[in-house]
Amino acid sequence: MIGPISFATPAILAGLALLPALYFLLRATPPAPRRQVFPPLRLLRDILPTERTPVRMPLWLLLLRLLAAALVIVGFAGPQIVPPRLLPGTGPILLAIDNTWAAAADFPARIEAARRIVDQAGTRGVIILATAGTAAGQAPQASGVLSRTGALAALGALHAEPWPADRAQDDAAVREVRRRVHDVTGVYLADALAGPGLDPFVASLDPVRIITDGTREIRLLQPPRLAQDGALIARLAVVAQRAAVVQPVLAEAASGAALALVDVRVSPGSEQGDARLDLPVALAAQVAKLALPGVAAPGGIALLDGATRLVTVGLASGGTANPEQRLLGTLYYIRRALPAGTPFRTGRVDQLIAAGVSTIIMADLPLDPGEIGRLRRFMTAGGVVIRFAGPLTAPQPDALAPDTLLRGVRALGSALAAGKPERIAAFDRDSPLAGLALPDHATVSRQILADPATLNPATVWARLSDGTPIILGARQGRGALVSVLTTANAAWSDWPIAADFPALIDRLVHLGIGSTPKSGVLRPLRVLNGVGTLGVPGAAARPLAAGNFAHTLVSPTHPPGLWGDTHEVVALNVGGHVPMLAAASWPDGVPVIGLDAVPRARRFGPSILAVALAILIADMLISLVLRGAVRLRGGAAVVLLLFGLIPRAHAQSEPPPAALAPMLAYVRTGDPAADAISRAGLGAISDLVNQETAAHLDGPRGVTPGVDNLNLYPLLYWPITAATRPPDKAACRALDAFMAGGGLLVIDTDGGGANLAGSGAGFDPGAGAALRHATACLAIPPLETLTDRDTLAHTFFLARHFPGRFDGAPVFIAAKGARDADGVSPVVIGSNDWAGAWAVDGAGMPMRELLPGAPGQRQDADWFGVNLVMYALTGTYKSDQVQIPAILRRLAQ
Repeated sequence: MIGPISFATPAILAGLALLPALYFLLRATPPAPRRQVFPPLRLLRDILPTERTPVRMPLWLLLLRLLAAALVIVGFAGPQIVPPRLLPGTGPILLAIDNTWAAAADFPARIEAARRIVDQAGTRGVIILATAGTAAGQAPQASGVLSRTGALAALGALHAEPWPADRAQDDAAVREVRRRVHDVTGVYLADALAGPGLDPFVASLDPVRIITDGTREIRLLQPPRLAQDGALIARLAVVAQRAAVVQPVLAEAASGAALALVDVRVSPGSEQGDARLDLPVALAAQVAKLALPGVAAPGGIALLDGATRLVTVGLASGGTANPEQRLLGTLYYIRRALPAGTPFRTGRVDQLIAAGVSTIIMADLPLDPGEIGRLRRFMTAGGVVIRFAGPLTAPQPDALAPDTLLRGVRALGSALAAGKPERIAAFDRDSPLAGLALPDHATVSRQILADPATLNPATVWARLSDGTPIILGARQGRGALVSVLTTANAAWSDWPIAADFPALIDRLVHLGIGSTPKSGVLRPLRVLNGVGTLGVPGAAARPLAAGNFAHTLVSPTHPPGLWGDTHEVVALNVGGHVPMLAAASWPDGVPVIGLDAVPRARRFGPSILAVALAILIADMLISLVLRGAVRLRGGAAVVLLLFGLIPRAHAQSEPPPAALAPMLAYVRTGDPAADAISRAGLGAISDLVNQETAAHLDGPRGVTPGVDNLNLYPLLYWPITAATRPPDKAACRALDAFMAGGGLLVIDTDGGGANLAGSGAGFDPGAGAALRHATACLAIPPLETLTDRDTLAHTFFLARHFPGRFDGAPVFIAAKGARDADGVSPVVIGSNDWAGAWAVDGAGMPMRELLPGAPGQRQDADWFGVNLVMYALTGTYKSDQVQIPAILRRLAQ
């Protein structure tokens, strides 16, 4: 039903009374100047004998100007069609709006519904009450009676808060409004979540309408937990569930890079669901938070404690009177290997636990049963225990070890022992130490042995070159236990004096997830706002006693976010720190409608003003034509140009043809996320090529082999995952023709199965089989491993490694006898996810985290990307003998 027409500012219509006065002001039009030829011999000829007088304005032009003036007046008056009346009564509208964490996910839609309520109020006035307290500590307080303009301005300044409503304060604010203002009509924009004090508040408000999104479930990420094997468990709570829910949950690093995506399924009626995030240990340690993609709300964020916590280390030693003795003390090298700025203290085990340290390092320290029990409880709560062996613990190993240890010492290379000191072997790719640089010359001459009869291979984190375990480790509750089977000084090994020893200690002390302090005071460090981003604490935030942390509810004084003391940082999430979740029940007889059920007023003011502006522009051009200042043809062209009827040239902004500006291409996979990474990765490499070389590339294009013409592109990137289907015959023929015609086909997988070499092992178990099936129809030439001696390794940059998002997997190119006449390989195949390393977002930030994230890995990946492009564009020109001296000089540098 269409309501009556009204005006937002009817007083402006009084300007229509001035139109008669405008009539007399607009009548006269000065005549145009006469153009007269003035040759010397014809001075008086053709001069008119009579005097011309100004003519009056044509009536049609006068009416046109009066129409424009009338339209301006009417447009500024704000004509609108008001929908049918929704709110009874004649007094002001008391609009209560839940701006809580539960309303944050669709808060813009709620503000839009509130604006429609303001339109419904008309001239009655509106009182706005936001039910959540502010970060500055202001309790919920109703505004005064606002006009339409004031109410819309107040709504524009309103935002969601990351905590529940304070119903007691809301009830008091409503009672105060009803005491001051009579005949108030209540309207409630609710978040549909039950809570303490809701019923008394609704009774005081006495709403004539309750507006809520009755079709939306409230989804809340609960704090994650760890499985027995250390896997991260994402947990989701759903309120007002009506059907099965499948919710993606994204694991992100502290930098914001996406690490993993998992679907959490919530069965009908259960209202709770969880899912495992099976990540390699090295990658799982980088997870800083879980998030619901596309949900800008604090309830869609679950922060993890350990990702940003401050590590405090406790040092304990046995036997020696001076463990800090220079070069000889059992703690001398440990203390100097700690990460820079790490707080540490020394003492007995019970003293260190009482001090609240997060990691305890013990050098050759025997333990009694009481200390073992305390250390186990310490690890269960999230602490890390690192034990080094020595002559005091070797004769009688105790039970606090990741695996069973044998008595005695194994001597290597001594006068009474066979063999020689052994070096440290490369770390397994599934070891938490994967990615660490190996000590160049460090050897072990003595060690404690693990019992081979009962040894669990999963506990072996490092081995000697002969295969003997040298570091054992295992998760213990939320923490970890590590046994280094040699000494912490140079008595049994020269590893502690190696340059890479600090990197080992840094990796080990950061293994814990973090535990909540049992005593002390926690202070807010960075807190979540109403859209789920971290910022500075508000003025109302107050310190929190650590002993009350687990039972604290989020509020303006205790906002969700990262809290800490001198020892560690812990996460206070919305999930787990709000009242019990339940759907609200409303009083009988009160209509409950959805957010989109509030009718919208149709305003015509802007359209009328646009028409008036067009008429005024036309009037100006007509006046110029009548005065002779603009010729008719030129004036018509100006009119057409102003109204957009003449297409404007953008020759410089349009992309040049592909033949003039080459571009890279990628094969569309059908997965929007994968295609976005390919597009962003190739775009970043194109920009880098444009910056570093004389080549100029246009932006990348997505293509479908067999449908699109591939001959326009020098390089085609084909990402393959476990979900990739084999191409059809037309696509296979197109890809073969592309390679035969001189194009470079780059085939890349997102890691692979557990047996894959490199850090991408286990990330995409079916990728290897999908690669074989996808390339079965192609004429792939015989392959060989790419080395730093091949032309591709020095086409532009001198590359010794060819990493992408992952590192360590071999890269294959055509064998020398199988290349084209110029010696160029038509195909490059890898499993390092190169596009994942190249891809950056609009702000220039990497879109994916690297693994293992070694220094220089992203730069090496970018360099290899540039080399691929230059190889596709120029072939093997760098293999010319002329280049060898320069290459040798650069290698020497």
